[in-house]
Amino acid sequence: MLTDFSESSLKGILKDATTIVHLAGSMNFLDPNELKAANVELTRRIVSTTPKSARIVFASSISVYGKLIRVVPADENSPTNLDSPYAATKLEAEKIILDSNTNSIILRIGTIYGPGFSDYNMILSQIKNGSMKIIGHGQNRVPFVHVMDVAKSIKGALDEKNAKPGVYVVCGESLKQQELLSIAAEFLGVSAPADFVPLDFALMFAQFEQSKAMLSKTKPKVTTEHILILASDRVFNSDKAKKSLGFNPRPLKDGIKEMVEEFVQL
Repeated sequence: MLTDFSESSLKGILKDATTIVHLAGSMNFLDPNELKAANVELTRRIVSTTPKSARIVFASSISVYGKLIRVVPADENSPTNLDSPYAATKLEAEKIILDSNTNSIILRIGTIYGPGFSDYNMILSQIKNGSMKIIGHGQNRVPFVHVMDVAKSIKGALDEKNAKPGVYVVCGESLKQQELLSIAAEFLGVSAPADFVPLDFALMFAQFEQSKAMLSKTKPKVTTEHILILASDRVFNSDKAKKSLGFNPRPLKDGIKEMVEEFVQL
């Protein structure tokens, strides 16, 4: 059913809903107004037009813990640390849902990867042509989760018998940045990146790309948020999701192989 996402339209669509999977939102890190409208205000309208008894499964993000997590590994009870407008809007959306719907499930999802995620092609291209640099010391651990494993966790969240309302961390293993790049290089059949670039320099480059994109009204090749995600050290505990949602993340190496196979066919 088509909708303009207005409150009147949503009220007609959702008035008899028993289950809602709320995946809509924005990841435009450079536009706080869009983030607020898509992540917060849309969520507010969905909640206000949904029956109180319905189950809302909301796709949130591990971004709410920040780039510098305070407890390692972080889990559902770890303190949040809002260090970006995106993280702030996701946590605000969580609170809107939790305050209004006692049957809701919040999925704090890790950095998603897998087939169809073409944003990673730039990194794979740079690894292949030998221009990819290791950011910082490269020993930071980066949390990823395969898109199909996320889909299975969403399916598990719909099972009201086993999945109790609340917050769940949905994240796979965290491997070191340098190891991740080396695995991708191995599957590409090229030498692993060996040159390092200071984090500050990488952030300066990303800021330049953002400014250039704003002037040309195009999508930046890279943002400071992307650099910080790749260069931060973060590990998460998803035992709760494994127990209650049937979450079973595949080895990261297997997922990277799958992505490289798709990439080389382009």
